[in-house]
Amino acid sequence: MPRVNRLIQRARADTFDGAQHFIEDALRGRTARAVRLHIRRMEPLAVRTPRWSEPAAFLEDLALDLAVGNPGVGCRTVDLRPLKGRQASESWQFTLHVFAQLGRREWRHQPPAIVADRWGFRFALAGLIEEAHLNAPNHVALLAHGAEHAPPEIVEDLLDVWAEYAERYPADRRATMLLAGTVATDWCLASGPLPVDLLDYGAAEAAAAIVSAAGEVPLSTLQKAAHFSGGIPKLVRAMGERCRKSPFLPDEGDAILSSLGPAADEIRGAVDIVHMDSALADRLYDLASGESLPHAPEVDDALTMAGLIRRVKAHGEVHVRLRAPAIGTLLT
Repeated sequence: MPRVNRLIQRARADTFDGAQHFIEDALRGRTARAVRLHIRRMEPLAVRTPRWSEPAAFLEDLALDLAVGNPGVGCRTVDLRPLKGRQASESWQFTLHVFAQLGRREWRHQPPAIVADRWGFRFALAGLIEEAHLNAPNHVALLAHGAEHAPPEIVEDLLDVWAEYAERYPADRRATMLLAGTVATDWCLASGPLPVDLLDYGAAEAAAAIVSAAGEVPLSTLQKAAHFSGGIPKLVRAMGERCRKSPFLPDEGDAILSSLGPAADEIRGAVDIVHMDSALADRLYDLASGESLPHAPEVDDALTMAGLIRRVKAHGEVHVRLRAPAIGTLLT
């Protein structure tokens, strides 16, 4: 059953949801619940999005969940990648155009006022946020991903203007903002909670996503596909497309990986780049067995940014391990 339909059904029923056990084990779903909680409280939020985590799909699903919840929150999702390499004036106009959509049922095509400098941008941005607060028919949220592509001064201005808005309305805010990107720690919102990590799919979630894309799949194939992908969203999607073409997978890991198309090429490219640094390559091979090791920031932070490893908890300490068996296939 689609998630939105399930949410509506659960809201109307007083009985225990039979899918609750699956929900509790769903790692990406757990992230979604945490993010929804902050947004319903109108708390600005930063979300760390690992490589290949497909944040756009996550935010679109999140917007649907928030729209059908109680109270409903009207969301606008936006990709900030167009800001990459833009001049300051172009970045200002793009950002203002995005914020001009907050609280509106239809897309506002008329461009906002032209600004000539950074202070004009801040003034215009503050006016748009105030307009959304006063005129929106319900609570609203801007969900932006690709924030690592935004110029640092744009992000700084966003945070400052939003902090001023939070000071004006400490208890009754009607608008909030989520910034998602690979470097959330560099622009953590001072007026909000600590960054939230966008987790990969749990095993059951990955299997459900594969079935959703491929239809009926033999159980052995489904378990093998979900395990091999490690729950990495882009690999899970590629695996679903692969299983739709054929319900059976090759026996060898490298053959499975080769059948996954561009997603496999991106992972192979990331591993090739890591091999150019001997320290990173040695660390990656230390993790090739799939066992976790204590976190070593000098090498693990770079490998995490590359999308090849993930942090895990082990015996109350931070450890790291390969993000998916598919990556280990390239190391054997």
